[in-house]
Amino acid sequence: MAINISPKSDYSMLFSSLQTNSNNVTSSIFGNTSSSSFSLSDYALIKSGSYGKLMKAYYAQGDSKSNTAVNKLATGSATDSAATITSLKSSSNSLNEAAAALTDTSKKSVFEKKDVTTKDEFGIETTSKEYDTDAIYDKVADFVKSYNSVVSASAKSDNTKVLSTAANMVTQTLTYEDILNKVGITIGEDNNLAVDEKKFKESDMSTVKSLMNGVTSFAYNVQSKASFINMYAQADAAKTSGIYAQNALYSNAYSSSGYMFDSMF
Repeated sequence: MAINISPKSDYSMLFSSLQTNSNNVTSSIFGNTSSSSFSLSDYALIKSGSYGKLMKAYYAQGDSKSNTAVNKLATGSATDSAATITSLKSSSNSLNEAAAALTDTSKKSVFEKKDVTTKDEFGIETTSKEYDTDAIYDKVADFVKSYNSVVSASAKSDNTKVLSTAANMVTQTLTYEDILNKVGITIGEDNNLAVDEKKFKESDMSTVKSLMNGVTSFAYNVQSKASFINMYAQADAAKTSGIYAQNALYSNAYSSSGYMFDSMF
């Protein structure tokens, strides 16, 4: 199957929903509803390969006629295969949960300081409020792992809404690159994140908190994207409630996954 799309229309379709505000990288995804515009630097970023993995997945659908036929047979009118939809839903749900554990601002927040008692050389005890660095690292490590799973699952999708949202998530992450580096989190050429445990634990936890906690944080923006990806995968799955298997028995394509009627959140 070949897809003949002019460069102009293809470019706008794939990246039509990208919203990046370089002046306020902590703004929520929901805060800007105006149409997108791209500068030469944006185009250079795309051309350099930052979106390469997602774009290759988008264009690959035109080179896999036989695979597309199998996917359509397996999922009826759904865009993606059952396996891809399940992966998208599972990974985005995990990312949503991992981000929620960081953005929580209640008294149960991982960023709530704990009483820490220390003794000086004379045996005098002093109690102070300190961050639980180990607990924060564990939550951030879960977040990084889930983020990478969503990037990987999205790159295998043929759903343009999923691809566009994932690309949006990637470009927003790039706007936080400097501050991420300060706390030991790096962005690889494949758009995956990596966290250096030693550097992270030696970082200023107040900086980590500003990056990960609350509704204006980087983690919250990522959580928003994960929710949309999950919603689009849910909608794709809902196009077909069941199919006829090769043995002519009617079966639900997603009954074994347990995700068909999951909540988006």
